[in-house]
Amino acid sequence: MNKTNIELKHFCSDFDKIREVLKEIGAKKETSIKQTDYFFELSRDGARLKLRIEGKKQVLVYYERPDFSKAKGAVAKIKLYKVRDRELLPFLCSALGVKVVVNKKREIWRRANTVFHIDNVKKVGRIFEIELQKKGTITPTDRKQFKAYQDKFLPHLGKVIKGSNADLVISSLK
Repeated sequence: MNKTNIELKHFCSDFDKIREVLKEIGAKKETSIKQTDYFFELSRDGARLKLRIEGKKQVLVYYERPDFSKAKGAVAKIKLYKVRDRELLPFLCSALGVKVVVNKKREIWRRANTVFHIDNVKKVGRIFEIELQKKGTITPTDRKQFKAYQDKFLPHLGKVIKGSNADLVISSLK
Protein backbone atom coordinates (compact mmCIF):
# COMPACT_ATOMS: atom_id res chain seq x y z
CA MET A 1 0.00 0.00 0.00
CA ASN A 2 1.24 3.51 -0.84
CA LYS A 3 0.15 6.62 1.02
CA THR A 4 1.12 10.22 1.63
CA ASN A 5 1.04 11.77 5.10
CA ILE A 6 1.42 15.18 6.63
CA GLU A 7 3.21 14.49 9.92
CA LEU A 8 4.57 16.33 12.91
CA LYS A 9 6.08 15.12 16.22
CA HIS A 10 6.58 16.97 19.48
CA PHE A 11 7.92 16.07 22.87
CA CYS A 12 5.03 16.04 25.34
CA SER A 13 5.14 15.97 29.14
CA ASP A 14 1.37 15.79 29.82
CA PHE A 15 -0.51 13.08 27.95
CA ASP A 16 -3.63 13.67 30.08
CA LYS A 17 -4.09 17.12 28.50
CA ILE A 18 -3.56 15.60 25.04
CA ARG A 19 -6.23 12.96 25.72
CA GLU A 20 -8.65 15.70 26.81
CA VAL A 21 -8.12 17.56 23.52
CA LEU A 22 -8.45 14.31 21.55
CA LYS A 23 -11.85 13.72 23.15
CA GLU A 24 -12.88 17.36 22.51
CA ILE A 25 -12.17 17.04 18.77
CA GLY A 26 -14.06 13.75 18.55
CA ALA A 27 -11.09 11.40 18.17
CA LYS A 28 -11.58 7.83 19.37
CA LYS A 29 -8.97 5.61 20.96
CA GLU A 30 -8.41 2.56 18.77
CA THR A 31 -5.78 0.60 20.69
CA SER A 32 -2.73 0.51 22.93
CA ILE A 33 0.15 -1.59 21.65
CA LYS A 34 3.84 -2.32 22.03
CA GLN A 35 5.92 -1.81 18.89
CA THR A 36 9.48 -2.72 18.03
CA ASP A 37 10.93 -1.00 14.96
CA TYR A 38 14.14 -2.30 13.41
CA PHE A 39 15.65 0.55 11.35
CA PHE A 40 18.08 -0.60 8.67
CA GLU A 41 21.11 1.12 7.19
CA LEU A 42 20.28 2.99 3.96
CA SER A 43 22.50 5.28 1.92
CA ARG A 44 19.75 7.63 0.64
CA ASP A 45 19.26 10.93 2.49
CA GLY A 46 15.80 11.29 4.01
CA ALA A 47 14.91 7.65 3.25
CA ARG A 48 14.21 5.15 6.01
CA LEU A 49 13.44 1.43 6.03
CA LYS A 50 12.12 -0.31 9.10
CA LEU A 51 10.49 -3.58 10.00
CA ARG A 52 7.75 -2.92 12.57
CA ILE A 53 6.76 -5.80 14.82
CA GLU A 54 3.55 -5.69 16.87
CA GLY A 55 3.01 -9.06 18.52
CA LYS A 56 2.78 -11.54 15.61
CA LYS A 57 2.15 -8.82 13.02
CA GLN A 58 5.03 -7.51 10.90
CA VAL A 59 5.05 -4.61 8.43
CA LEU A 60 7.96 -3.46 6.30
CA VAL A 61 7.84 0.34 6.08
CA TYR A 62 9.81 2.43 3.60
CA TYR A 63 9.41 6.19 3.77
CA GLU A 64 10.93 9.39 2.53
CA ARG A 65 10.40 12.50 4.63
CA PRO A 66 12.44 15.59 5.34
CA ASP A 67 13.15 16.46 8.96
CA PHE A 68 10.47 18.48 10.73
CA SER A 69 11.15 22.15 11.26
CA LYS A 70 9.54 25.12 12.98
CA ALA A 71 6.34 23.25 13.93
CA LYS A 72 5.43 22.83 10.27
CA GLY A 73 4.10 19.46 9.14
CA ALA A 74 6.32 17.53 6.73
CA VAL A 75 5.00 15.48 3.82
CA ALA A 76 6.03 11.82 3.88
CA LYS A 77 5.75 9.33 1.03
CA ILE A 78 5.22 5.88 2.53
CA LYS A 79 5.16 2.32 1.23
CA LEU A 80 3.86 -0.47 3.46
CA TYR A 81 4.29 -4.18 2.90
CA LYS A 82 2.73 -6.76 5.24
CA VAL A 83 5.18 -9.54 6.01
CA ARG A 84 4.41 -13.11 6.94
CA ASP A 85 7.94 -14.50 6.62
CA ARG A 86 9.70 -14.80 10.00
CA GLU A 87 13.03 -15.09 8.17
CA LEU A 88 12.85 -11.53 6.80
CA LEU A 89 14.25 -9.87 9.95
CA PRO A 90 17.45 -11.94 10.09
CA PHE A 91 17.81 -11.59 6.30
CA LEU A 92 17.57 -7.77 6.42
CA CYS A 93 19.86 -7.61 9.46
CA SER A 94 22.48 -9.56 7.54
CA ALA A 95 22.01 -7.82 4.18
CA LEU A 96 21.65 -4.19 5.32
CA GLY A 97 22.67 -4.03 8.96
CA VAL A 98 20.56 -2.65 11.79
CA LYS A 99 21.01 1.05 12.42
CA VAL A 100 18.96 1.04 15.64
CA VAL A 101 16.04 -0.69 17.36
CA VAL A 102 13.21 1.48 18.71
CA ASN A 103 10.88 0.10 21.38
CA LYS A 104 7.74 1.98 22.31
CA LYS A 105 4.32 1.77 23.88
CA ARG A 106 1.79 3.49 21.65
CA GLU A 107 -1.81 4.64 22.00
CA ILE A 108 -3.49 5.12 18.65
CA TRP A 109 -6.36 7.60 18.36
CA ARG A 110 -8.22 8.46 15.14
CA ARG A 111 -10.57 11.03 13.73
CA ALA A 112 -11.47 10.49 10.05
CA ASN A 113 -8.21 10.33 8.07
CA THR A 114 -6.04 11.67 10.89
CA VAL A 115 -4.21 9.42 13.33
CA PHE A 116 -2.79 10.66 16.63
CA HIS A 117 -0.02 8.72 18.39
CA ILE A 118 0.72 8.98 22.08
CA ASP A 119 4.11 7.29 22.41
CA ASN A 120 6.39 6.40 25.26
CA VAL A 121 9.67 5.64 23.51
CA LYS A 122 12.27 3.68 25.47
CA LYS A 123 15.43 5.77 26.13
CA VAL A 124 13.72 8.89 24.70
CA GLY A 125 10.49 9.68 26.57
CA ARG A 126 7.02 10.94 25.70
CA ILE A 127 6.17 11.93 22.14
CA PHE A 128 2.94 13.06 20.50
CA GLU A 129 2.50 12.73 16.74
CA ILE A 130 -0.18 13.93 14.32
CA GLU A 131 -0.50 12.10 10.98
CA LEU A 132 -3.02 13.14 8.36
CA GLN A 133 -3.09 10.16 5.98
CA LYS A 134 -4.02 10.16 2.29
CA LYS A 135 -3.87 7.66 -0.54
CA GLY A 136 -3.60 10.53 -3.02
CA THR A 137 -2.24 14.05 -3.13
CA ILE A 138 -2.23 16.34 -0.10
CA THR A 139 -4.64 19.21 -0.82
CA PRO A 140 -4.87 22.75 0.62
CA THR A 141 -7.95 21.55 2.55
CA ASP A 142 -5.85 18.75 4.10
CA ARG A 143 -3.17 21.26 5.11
CA LYS A 144 -5.82 23.52 6.67
CA GLN A 145 -7.28 20.60 8.65
CA PHE A 146 -3.82 19.52 9.81
CA LYS A 147 -3.02 23.07 10.97
CA ALA A 148 -6.33 23.27 12.86
CA TYR A 149 -5.47 20.06 14.76
CA GLN A 150 -1.95 21.28 15.39
CA ASP A 151 -3.23 24.58 16.81
CA LYS A 152 -5.50 22.70 19.26
CA PHE A 153 -2.60 20.68 20.68
CA LEU A 154 0.26 23.23 20.61
CA PRO A 155 -0.44 24.72 24.08
CA HIS A 156 0.26 21.25 25.56
CA LEU A 157 3.31 20.31 23.47
CA GLY A 158 7.02 20.73 23.89
CA LYS A 159 9.76 21.10 21.34
CA VAL A 160 9.31 19.87 17.74
CA ILE A 161 11.23 16.68 17.00
CA LYS A 162 13.24 17.19 13.83
CA GLY A 163 14.04 13.59 12.87
CA SER A 164 12.66 10.14 13.49
CA ASN A 165 12.41 8.08 16.66
CA ALA A 166 15.47 6.24 15.38
CA ASP A 167 17.46 9.49 15.41
CA LEU A 168 16.35 10.17 18.99
CA VAL A 169 17.34 6.71 20.22
CA ILE A 170 20.72 6.97 18.49
CA SER A 171 21.30 10.37 20.17
CA SER A 172 20.39 8.91 23.57
CA LEU A 173 23.09 6.24 23.17
CA LYS A 174 25.92 8.76 22.68
